[in-house]
Amino acid sequence: MAGAKQQPPEESFEGQLISGKYRVERLIGSGGMGTVWLGHHEVLGTRVAIKFIRRAFAERPDARRRFEIEARAAASVKTRHAVDVYDYGLTDTGLPYIVMEYLEGESLSEVLVRRGPMAPHEVSSIISQAARALTKAHQSGIVHRDLKPDNIFLATNVEHDDAAPYVVKLVDFGIAKILDTAQTGQFGGPTQDGAVIGTPNFMSPEQLTVGGAPNALTDLWSLGACTFAAFTARIPFEGEVLGDIVLKVCMHPMPVPSAYNAAVPAGFDAWFSRACARDPKKRFQSAEELAEELAKVCGVSPSASKIRQSVAEPAEVMYQLKPADPAMVAELEKLQAPQGMSARTALMAGLVIGITLMIGVLGALAWRAKVAEEETLKPPVEAASGDAGAPKK
Repeated sequence: MAGAKQQPPEESFEGQLISGKYRVERLIGSGGMGTVWLGHHEVLGTRVAIKFIRRAFAERPDARRRFEIEARAAASVKTRHAVDVYDYGLTDTGLPYIVMEYLEGESLSEVLVRRGPMAPHEVSSIISQAARALTKAHQSGIVHRDLKPDNIFLATNVEHDDAAPYVVKLVDFGIAKILDTAQTGQFGGPTQDGAVIGTPNFMSPEQLTVGGAPNALTDLWSLGACTFAAFTARIPFEGEVLGDIVLKVCMHPMPVPSAYNAAVPAGFDAWFSRACARDPKKRFQSAEELAEELAKVCGVSPSASKIRQSVAEPAEVMYQLKPADPAMVAELEKLQAPQGMSARTALMAGLVIGITLMIGVLGALAWRAKVAEEETLKPPVEAASGDAGAPKK
């Protein structure tokens, strides 16, 4: 579990007055696409965080669009559990900026590196607060698309309950999708059809393999993966190259949390298998449901009953088969894990899984046909002898 790499700024904004009202102070954070600076409103005196897009991206329409999406999406999620956006505009030189709520504290990723696995009651509280933000976002037609421990922030400078010294805030809506039903009825965003972007270790199978339009259920998969990380201080689907991550997310046996931390509460293995079910229909169908069931497992809710046994049903055997073409897999595993995934890579991964599923289906049909044939050929005496002729389990 490591935080996002900090990239040095290309230029300093320290001391500048932005739009005649925001005075820039010092650098407080940086990433691949932008830098974040502490500032204050000249008249009101309030502290703010000001994010500037890097000039290397300022001339790219897709990057500017993504920057605008971040401002629009975050501003549309009206909840104390998402970072507030106060303003958006251009500097005198035409550089886009976002003025946001200034937060002090640590990301969930940083806390896990420092402290290791968390206690059940704390995990439940963090995920519950994150789920509230997701509920508001989904109700507003917004899909975050990049939920990971780095983007779950534990803010200590915000009024909080006595139960915990922080408030959870979802941050970085830079690759969010916004559903504009009034105009197109489709998810709008900065990527082209077929492109898959995000953090592969926390992306759902459908995002990694087909590049389909993300929806609320892809966010729920990612939140489930973040919960695994909170309990184990490990990334659930690790890999040095993209191909390895894709195979683990889509085809290998799912990780079992208790195998990495024996202290996880009873029922959490089953909860995780449902939260990150490869079939979206078998997942929790809302962030609220996901958080409520986790609270029960963690003993936080008044009703601490175990989660339904149906969530642990192993209904995805075919996804666990090995791919049939070693050459294709070898080529896939050579691909480095970038921030995003191209349409070509997504298509290749989809072909691998398609071939695997075809083999699994044909194998299952052949096995059933063979069993039916054997039953037909059994002599009458053997057929009447109970379990004598049944295959051993």
